[in-house]
Amino acid sequence: MQNLFKLLGKFGFVLLFVFLEAIAFFLIVRRSNYHRVVFTNTTSEITGLFFSWYANTGDYFKLREENELLAEENARLRAEVLYSKSRFYDRNTEVYNPVQAFTYIPCKVINNSTRNARNFFTIDAGKIHGIKPDMGIISPNGIAGVVRQVSDRFAVCISVLNTSFPVSVQLRKSKDYGSLEWDAVSPVYSTVKYIPTHVEIEPGDTLETSAYSSIFPEGIDVGTVDSYTINPDDGYYLIKVRLFTRFTALRQVYAVDYLFRSEQDAIEDSVKNERR
Repeated sequence: MQNLFKLLGKFGFVLLFVFLEAIAFFLIVRRSNYHRVVFTNTTSEITGLFFSWYANTGDYFKLREENELLAEENARLRAEVLYSKSRFYDRNTEVYNPVQAFTYIPCKVINNSTRNARNFFTIDAGKIHGIKPDMGIISPNGIAGVVRQVSDRFAVCISVLNTSFPVSVQLRKSKDYGSLEWDAVSPVYSTVKYIPTHVEIEPGDTLETSAYSSIFPEGIDVGTVDSYTINPDDGYYLIKVRLFTRFTALRQVYAVDYLFRSEQDAIEDSVKNERR
C-alpha cells in the first residue's frame, strides 16, 4: 500500500491530467456531431485493422495444415492420371484396362545436400507412413531421388545429384531412352548418355522417365536438353540436361509406391537365376 501511495504521489498529476482529458474528449464527442462521426470512423478503421491482423495471424498458423491438405490432394490427383496406371489384358472383355499401378505419399524434405559427389536428403516420413526402401521420390516439378534407408518416422534418400544413381530416361518426342547420370558439377544440370546419334535431338527437347524402371512411372518430367555432343569413347550422344527439379530449394516431395514391384522383381529374379 505504501508503494501505491508513492506511485500516486509521483504520477498523480499526470494521471489526473489524463483523466480530465478523457472526460473532455468524451464530452466533445457526445455533444458534437462532427467529432462523433470522426471518432466513429476512426474507431471503425482501427478495429478493422485489428481484426484483419488477427485473421491474417490465424491464417498464418493454419497455413501448415492447409499445405498438408493440399499435398494430400495433389497425391490423390497424381494417382488418378494416366501415367500412374498400367494396362492389363482382361480375358473376359478382351480389352486392355487401366489398373492402378502407382500411389503417392506426400512428405517434406527436412535435410538436404547438393555440394557433394554423392548427395542425400532426408524426408519426414518412414515405415509408419508406408515408406519403403527403393521407393522413388518426385518433386512437384520432376524426379528427385530414391529411398535408401527407412526408420519408423524418417527416411534417407539418394538424390538425383548422386554420381552412383543412374536413372533410365527417354526423349518425350521419340521415346528413345538413355541413362541420366550426374557429373558432380552443378545442381542445376545433369548428363544423359547412351542415346544413339541417329536420333534427332534439339535444345529444348524434354526428357522424362522411361518405362524401363520399377522406381518411377513412365512420363515423369526430368529436364530439357541444354546442349549435346558426341562421346568419342562410345559414339553415343552426351547430352547436357537442365533439370526441372530445383534441388537447392527442395521442400515438398512425394514418395512413389509401385504396387506391382514385388511381382515384377520376383519374375525377373527367377529368370536371372535360370541363366546362372
